Amino acid sequence: MLQKRQCKGHPFSVITVLVVGYLYGAPPAFGWDQLYVFGDSLSDSGNNGRYTWDGSRHPLYDDVLAQKIHQTLTPSDEGGTNYAAGGAVAVPALNPEDNTQQQVQTYLAQHDGQADANGLYVHWIGGNDLAAAALNPAGATEIVNGSAFAAASQVKTLMAAGADTIIVPTVPNVGATPALLEAVIQSGLAPVASNALAAAFQALDAHATLNANQRQQAIHDALYAAAGSATAIPTLRQAIARQLITAWESASQNAAALTDRYNQQEDQQLALLNGNIVRVDINRLFNEVIADPALYGLSNTAGMACPPGVSASDCGESTPGFSHAQAFLFADRLHPGPATHQLIGDYIQSVLDAPAQVVALNQATLAMSRDVRNTLDSRLQQQRHDARAVGDVTIYGGYAGQHDDYTANLAAADGDATTHNLSLGVDYRLTEAWLIGALVSGSNDSQRPTPDYQYKMRGWLVSAYSELALFENGYVNADVHFASVNYDDIRRRIQLGPAIRSETGDTEGKQIGARVTAGWDFPLSPALRTGPVAQYALDYSNVSGYSENGSSSTAMRFNDQTAHSQIGALGWRFDSQLGWVNPWAEVSYNHQFGDNVWRTSGGLKSTATSFTRDTAEQDTNWVDVTLGAHVPLGETMAAFASVSQTGGLSSGEQFMYNLGVSAKF
Repeated sequence: MLQKRQCKGHPFSVITVLVVGYLYGAPPAFGWDQLYVFGDSLSDSGNNGRYTWDGSRHPLYDDVLAQKIHQTLTPSDEGGTNYAAGGAVAVPALNPEDNTQQQVQTYLAQHDGQADANGLYVHWIGGNDLAAAALNPAGATEIVNGSAFAAASQVKTLMAAGADTIIVPTVPNVGATPALLEAVIQSGLAPVASNALAAAFQALDAHATLNANQRQQAIHDALYAAAGSATAIPTLRQAIARQLITAWESASQNAAALTDRYNQQEDQQLALLNGNIVRVDINRLFNEVIADPALYGLSNTAGMACPPGVSASDCGESTPGFSHAQAFLFADRLHPGPATHQLIGDYIQSVLDAPAQVVALNQATLAMSRDVRNTLDSRLQQQRHDARAVGDVTIYGGYAGQHDDYTANLAAADGDATTHNLSLGVDYRLTEAWLIGALVSGSNDSQRPTPDYQYKMRGWLVSAYSELALFENGYVNADVHFASVNYDDIRRRIQLGPAIRSETGDTEGKQIGARVTAGWDFPLSPALRTGPVAQYALDYSNVSGYSENGSSSTAMRFNDQTAHSQIGALGWRFDSQLGWVNPWAEVSYNHQFGDNVWRTSGGLKSTATSFTRDTAEQDTNWVDVTLGAHVPLGETMAAFASVSQTGGLSSGEQFMYNLGVSAKF
C-alpha cells in the first residue's frame, strides 16, 4: 500500500540519484495470472450459453473480475479457463453431465493434477441443487446437506492441488426469483398456464417495486391477474388468487429456508478448511437490493425483462415480448440482468481488495517514526556545530511532516498521505564526546492511501538517543523508540454499480524501533567537511484487528497485522560552518532487508471464513536527497530545518520536511 521507506537515510553519491531511476523500475503488478471459474449458469461464459440478455454484448460478473486482473475469460470448451456450465449442480447424481465435481476434475486433469498457485479461483454452485430440493420436499434436507458438503469438498480438492485464493459466493435466495412465481402459476393454473404467465408478468412489468412492501403487493397483483386467465367471475377469481398467494408465500418461505440452510452448511464446511477462502455474501447483497433497488439503479426486483419461457441465453432487446418498462434485477426466471452482473462483480472485487487496503494502517506508524527521526537528525546535526561543554542541557522543539503521492502501485493508485508531528526533546552532554537525550512526540495524520480507503491516526512516541564523538572527525549515534497510536474514522468506500457506500471502524496500534548511524567527516577547509555515513534501522509495528461498524453485506472484520521494516543505508554528507547560516546536504542509497510485501487477513462479518491479501511488492531500493541548515540565533538559541525528497521510487513520491528551535542552558 504505502511506500516501504520509514526513515530518512544518509548520503552516498549524487550519481546514485540518476542510477536508481534506471536500475529500479516498477515492481511486478499485484494480482493473479489467471481467473479460473467453476459453477452453473450464473458463471457460464459460453460453454452452454451466456445467461443474461444480449450476453454477447454485456459482461457477466466473472468477466468483470477477469478485467480487474487484466485477463479475458473464455469458456473451457474454447480452451479457456471458465469451466462453468448452465444447469450444473454440485452433486453428479443430480446432473451427471454438468456438475462442478466434473469441472474441477477436468481442470486438474488438464494440468497434471496441479492447480495454478498464482491463479484466482471462483467456485459458485448450488442454485440448481436448491431447485432440485424444492421439487423433492421429502428429501430436500438430504439434498441440501449433500450438495453443500460436495461443494466445500471440491474447494478442498482445489486447495490440496495448490490453489491459493478461492472466491466462494453464497447462493442467492431462490425464493426471490421469478422462477418461483412461474412454478406456482404453472402448478395452480395448469390448463391456462401460458396465458396466466403472460398476464402475471405483464402486470409485474407495469409497476416499480422500490421496497419490500411494493414488491409483495406487485406479486399479489400479478397472481390476481393470472387468476383472471381462469375465470372472469370476480368472487371466483379472488378465491383462486388467494390460493395462489398462499401457495407462493409458502413456497417462498420454504425456498428461503433451504437457501439459508445450504449457505450455512457450506460456510461451516469451508471454515474447517482454514484456507484462503474469499466468502462473499451474494444472498445478503440481493436482499439489500430488493429492499432498495433504486439505490442500485434498478426499479423492479420481481419481474423479468425476457418474456416467459425464453431463456436469457437466447434473449435480447430485440426479442418479441422483451420488456423495456423497468430496470430489472432479473433477465429471466433465474438469471440476473447485465446491470446486476456488474453489481455482483463490483461487490466481489470490493471484498477481495479490502485486506490489501487495510494493510495501509501499519504504514502510519512507520511514517510517524520517519517524522520523529527527521527532527532528531536535524537536532543532532545542529549540536555538532555547538561548543562541547560538559553539563550543557538543551531543550528543543520541532515540527516535522511529509507528503506522499502514490500513483503507480496497483494497491495504492492515486492516493496520498499527509503527516503532522510535533516533538519536544531534551539532551545532556555527559562528556565532551558523549551526548544523551530523550524526546516525546505527538502525531495527527491524515492518510488516504487509495481513493477508496482513508483514515486518521493520532499517536504518541517516546524516544531515547545518544551520540558519541570519535577521534574528532567521527561519530556514532543510536536511538530507540516506542509508539502507541489510535486509528480513527477508518473509512472504506465501496462502489456497487451506481451506488456508493462506506464501511467505518477504528482500532489501535503499537511500534518499537531502533537505529544506529555512524559517520566520518573529512575536512576540506575550515568551513567545509564531507564524508560517508552508514545507517541501519529496525522497526516492528502491530495493528490490532477490528470489525467494521455496519452489518451489511460489505461489512468486514480484519485480523491483527504486523510489519517488519529493516533498512540499511549508505550515503555521503556535505557540511558547512559559514557562520550565520550553515547549510548541509545528504544523499543516501537505501535498501530494504525486511518485508517488502505487506499482508493482512479478513473476511465478511456474516461469514465464518477469512482470507489473506498481499500488497504489490514494494520498493526495495531508493535514494533520499536532503538539504538542511543550522541557524544560530544568539549564544544560547539556534534554529534548524531540512527538506528531503525520495527518488527512484516506482510507485509515487515522498517529500519530507522539518523545522525547529533549540535553547541551551
